[in-house]
Amino acid sequence: MKETDEFIPNTDLGQHFLIDKKVIDKEIAIADLSKEDMVIEIGAGKGYLTEQLALKSKEVLAFELDPRMNVFLDALEKKHKNLRVVYGDAMKFSWKGYDKIVSNIPYFLAEPLIKKAIESSIEEMILIVGENFKGTITENKSKAGITVNLFFDFTPIAIVKKTSFSPEPRVDSWLITLKQKTKVSKEERILQSIILKKGKIKNAIINSLTFESGLTKKQAKNLLEQMHIENYVLNKPVASITGRFLEKVRDGLKELA
Repeated sequence: MKETDEFIPNTDLGQHFLIDKKVIDKEIAIADLSKEDMVIEIGAGKGYLTEQLALKSKEVLAFELDPRMNVFLDALEKKHKNLRVVYGDAMKFSWKGYDKIVSNIPYFLAEPLIKKAIESSIEEMILIVGENFKGTITENKSKAGITVNLFFDFTPIAIVKKTSFSPEPRVDSWLITLKQKTKVSKEERILQSIILKKGKIKNAIINSLTFESGLTKKQAKNLLEQMHIENYVLNKPVASITGRFLEKVRDGLKELA
């Protein structure tokens, strides 16, 4: 369909449509889909990737915030009985029952997507992300980078030039895979547990230490004291945890080795 003024991309929604068929084909190949896979796509856009997912998967749940895209997506939904399109915020819907996410995600969604994928037990993600987020994972120092590396095996596949999108984003992107880790150390299990807890940081650490390492509450409190973390920090909510804080806790957990 010819693009008219009605379909000027809304960059406030992170709309940069992937138009390079070679990149789409590579993304599909890397996803290694089968008729057993239950797949989520976030930011379906005009459905270029969506249709390929529907052809190769058991079921596809595609999210799109922009209702104008119904001109493209409603036709695909009628054509493919295994495709369900939801016009709404993917973060507000359940992902349970799905095992893979294959998506060219809006850059601002990268961090919340990772958190929800962890909570939803998504096994594998094949994503195109901004080069800055790829750098965050590689550096492994921020909260987002540490979280990704704690829960997933990260593989950068290939750079995706900004000319592969319309309109072009400000930076190049990366095709990456994130596969849920099957083997984690005791230290990693404790950090995973802390990140997923709610409530105060202090309680999250103590409860994670007792549950994941077999320490008594008294032993856990003693170990926490040895980390020399200020009380005002320990009384903050888990959501406020920083990368630097996680590094400090990780260093403190070496006492368990």
